[in-house]
Amino acid sequence: MFAGETPIDEGIVIRSPAKIRSSTAPVALDLVEVKRGDRLDILDQAEVKTPTRVEEWYRVRTRGKDPVTGWIDASAVINKSVVSKIEEIYDKTKPIASQGGGRLKVRAPLRVEPGGEVVTRLSRGTIVEIVGKTRTTVKPQRQADGSADEESDEPEERTVLWYQIRLPETEVLRAGWVGAQQVQLDVPEEIIHLEGEGRRFTGWVVYDQTKARDGELKNNYIGLMKSLSSEQPVDFTRIWVLIYDPGSGRYERAYIEDSLRGMLPVTLGTSSGSRGFTIHELDENGNTVQIEYDATREGASRLTVRRLAPKIIVKKQPKSAR
Repeated sequence: MFAGETPIDEGIVIRSPAKIRSSTAPVALDLVEVKRGDRLDILDQAEVKTPTRVEEWYRVRTRGKDPVTGWIDASAVINKSVVSKIEEIYDKTKPIASQGGGRLKVRAPLRVEPGGEVVTRLSRGTIVEIVGKTRTTVKPQRQADGSADEESDEPEERTVLWYQIRLPETEVLRAGWVGAQQVQLDVPEEIIHLEGEGRRFTGWVVYDQTKARDGELKNNYIGLMKSLSSEQPVDFTRIWVLIYDPGSGRYERAYIEDSLRGMLPVTLGTSSGSRGFTIHELDENGNTVQIEYDATREGASRLTVRRLAPKIIVKKQPKSAR
């Protein structure tokens, strides 16, 4: 273990505290403790079989005046190349307004792309900011039943929903994809009471803010809701623009529109540069089109919203006879 040994990769610690040990054995000595964000030279890697699982370990070297060489659990370290990919994703999401937020219901895999390789696992309760959503289809493998004579139906494809997320600035990995079912949305208290009548919030965008009488800034929202009876592969079927009225101390409806086939993301502004926002909606052919809305302020508690494109009408397809 020479100090001049050439690294095979560079790693960044993503979990604190983490220990570098003298070997991979359970009785190994702790050599030094490293913290999240520390950079290490990766010198080698090894797999260690235990009675319940296979563990992956890295032999690493710390940086600094007196480098220490030893072994660390690979789950505590991420390769620099993966961090670079995550940073690219994060940089691309910076212009996108938050589409909602929540926290992880369980310990969840973080991926560079939907359904892709797992780069790390995020702890239960991790706060996430949603910036996008997509769907993938998975076709389960046919189960062998041992009867060669019988014909069995092809397994049905299963749709998996994914959220593209941003993580707090304090995290080493600040973006990626997680399964949507693993996220509990934290709908703002001031609008969650509007859920009902067979609809729930699937997202929300802060349009701007209004100052209350006590000086507190109140968010104004573009609420995104979906009908629970809708089987369409869409993200929302209603937009509901909600503006805080300082006089009454309540949120008032500035605009509402139903029967949408909306897809994330919703962006602030229009192509002309005027105040407003833009949604993405599926047309009759299933193509995504941008629909712009003009929004004109008429006082602290009034906002006039106007759709700048005709309503998209999609004819219902007749059900085929079985």
